[in-house]
Amino acid sequence: MRSLPTLLAALVATLSVTAPAAAASRPKLPVSVLIVTDVVEDAQQTMPAALWRRIVVDYVGARSSTAEDGTALPESDRCRAAHALYAVFASFERAPRLPGLAQEPDRAYALARFTVRNCVTGLVSPAKTVRLQSDPLSDADRGDFEPNAERTWDRSVRADLARDPLLLAAVARVVSIDGGVVLLESGGGFSISQVLRDFADGDAHTHAPIELVVLDVGGKYVRASVTGAGTPRVGDYVEAAPPAPAPAKK
Repeated sequence: MRSLPTLLAALVATLSVTAPAAAASRPKLPVSVLIVTDVVEDAQQTMPAALWRRIVVDYVGARSSTAEDGTALPESDRCRAAHALYAVFASFERAPRLPGLAQEPDRAYALARFTVRNCVTGLVSPAKTVRLQSDPLSDADRGDFEPNAERTWDRSVRADLARDPLLLAAVARVVSIDGGVVLLESGGGFSISQVLRDFADGDAHTHAPIELVVLDVGGKYVRASVTGAGTPRVGDYVEAAPPAPAPAKK
């Protein structure tokens, strides 16, 4: 068996070769996702449902996704029936102009809300809210925005969302294992020393979580060390470990 220094050198070489190509564009998440989008009634004259759905699909960035209109996060049975590892519910609503907030008079404001379900474990993440700001409006746009929605929202919404990635970005699959060091393929969203958990096998069957910690990140690849009990296998699904609960107040 190769020594740990030799293994690390080989993995670093792999990362250095793949990183430049991966940096050219965001890697796709190596998972399938069921996406449900909703444009709340008060925003339907501003944001067409088809445009919002397209923006959300690109924001999630999954290798395989199914998108549909709806009003709620799919239950685990529904997303498993769609062969999805995760489900995302994304809503778009107008944001009122509030006193004390810095707001430009020639722009429109909105809120995007995202909720993510792990279809294997059933766990649902806390809802994520992103405040959105339109591009400057022309006089014609200040009434019915729908004919000019692409110009009003498309570029600005994508820019706002790009600055605030979805937690789902921190999902990966095991591509190789050497001793206690695991090589993961990811869509980004990982950082050095981050704690991960290997939670399901390649067929998306859950198992006792195996704890890992990130050693290095390069492009779409992540090196992690096994720190918990259990043995990862090639094809396993890995995600960022949920934060530890805050200690109870005495």
